[in-house]
Amino acid sequence: MPKIVIVYDSKTGNTEKMAKAVEEGAKTVKGVETELYKAGTRFPISALSGADAVIVGSPSRYGLPTTEMREFLDAAIELSKNHTLHLKGKLGGVFGSYGWDGGNVVYRLAQAMITLGIDVVPPMVSAVDRAGLMGVHIDEEDLQECRELGKTIAEKLVKA
Repeated sequence: MPKIVIVYDSKTGNTEKMAKAVEEGAKTVKGVETELYKAGTRFPISALSGADAVIVGSPSRYGLPTTEMREFLDAAIELSKNHTLHLKGKLGGVFGSYGWDGGNVVYRLAQAMITLGIDVVPPMVSAVDRAGLMGVHIDEEDLQECRELGKTIAEKLVKA
């Protein structure tokens, strides 16, 4: 059974909501297994190696992923270089949230995925602060885009 691993970081709960919506979308496709992990917490590296797709998400901190997400991605890149982690040719996706910096975080996440040899599947989902600079408000439109991301990747795995 194809497996999707979703790794996210969240500081206010918004990106966590997005991660759960990605997982929800993936689960609408029969025959797909999902696992959800928060960056900065312990989880087995075998979860990534055993995945058929990896989806990552982070809030933006000055246009960059959070420290925990950067550390996770840096570790994955190092393990990949050392041939301990094999992600080349797997499918992947990215999502993120931002308040004011234009959503560059998703491009930085995608670049890290490409460095790992992961084939990034569009769309890259970026939720913007529609309410002003007081923080990102995740609305139903954002969550639906996340569900579509999960579903799109799951469908590609099932058809493969």
